[in-house]
Amino acid sequence: MSVVMLISLILLALGFAGAEECTMYAAVGKNKVIDHGLELLGQSFHLRWSHDHKIVYDTRKNTKPIPQTTPNGSLLLTNLQLNNTGPYQVTIYDNAGKLVLDKTTHLCVLLPVSKPRLTHTCTDASVSLRCDVGNSVDVNVVWSRNRQTLTGSTDKTLTITKAMLKSVDLYVCTVSNKASEEKSDDVNPECAEDSSSTVLLFGMKLWLMVAILAGGGSLLLILFIITLVCVCQSRRRRASRIKEEEEMRLAPLTQPTRQASLHHHHHPHKSQSRTRPKNRTPSQATQNSRPVPRPRSPQPKPDDAPPIPIPRRTGPWNHRS
Repeated sequence: MSVVMLISLILLALGFAGAEECTMYAAVGKNKVIDHGLELLGQSFHLRWSHDHKIVYDTRKNTKPIPQTTPNGSLLLTNLQLNNTGPYQVTIYDNAGKLVLDKTTHLCVLLPVSKPRLTHTCTDASVSLRCDVGNSVDVNVVWSRNRQTLTGSTDKTLTITKAMLKSVDLYVCTVSNKASEEKSDDVNPECAEDSSSTVLLFGMKLWLMVAILAGGGSLLLILFIITLVCVCQSRRRRASRIKEEEEMRLAPLTQPTRQASLHHHHHPHKSQSRTRPKNRTPSQATQNSRPVPRPRSPQPKPDDAPPIPIPRRTGPWNHRS
């Protein structure tokens, strides 16, 4: 148990030491200048650079390969790789051999971060923005809205309420490590057509089902009103037809009384205004007068019937011819 604890403490100490060693960072494939910090423009100084205690550049020795240096003697590293990580020591001596500078810089070469991809997911009341950084590890995330940094938001997921969401807002996430930095494309999160936020009813969108149900309800209401109007009109026509049939059945009973009433009120005035004809024959009888009975035909006289008396005439007797 004590051995395990000792090993753990050693590894932890090495980890802290390694963390403290990195005083300069660079990304793979990039260039980096390690400056010694002095103004050395002449060749009167003895300059030497070493990496992991191996001399990589010396003004008094023919070292191969010779790294590039700046005019003042700073070390220039090109197309960095992971094996370029480590301590870089610079020593400078004057012409008398006196040490002028002894400085060590710990360079850490890291993989660059990839460009993040910003996506969003809508829920009922909020919108979640996710900054996908791929396989990058130990990265820092910074959120910005409309080019302004959102303080306090360092997670890979940013959640905002729909009340705070505006149609003109643009969101960007920036990921970085100690050697590189990348930004995502601008995203304007819209939830109107987002399938994740669409509520489904019977396999269809809620607003579409509401529209269909509302249209169907309106159609049923219109059909019900039309049917009700037709039924009312049919009942009204039926009642009118029954009333007419009743009046037609009662017409023969009420017509004589009506004619008598009309004759009683109008014929006396006509009789007063007209004069009775003087020489009126029985053949000129009106339709309202009673028919004259026809005379009976004479019956044959029996032989023993008594004679019929003839009335006496008052005028002179004419001789019969």
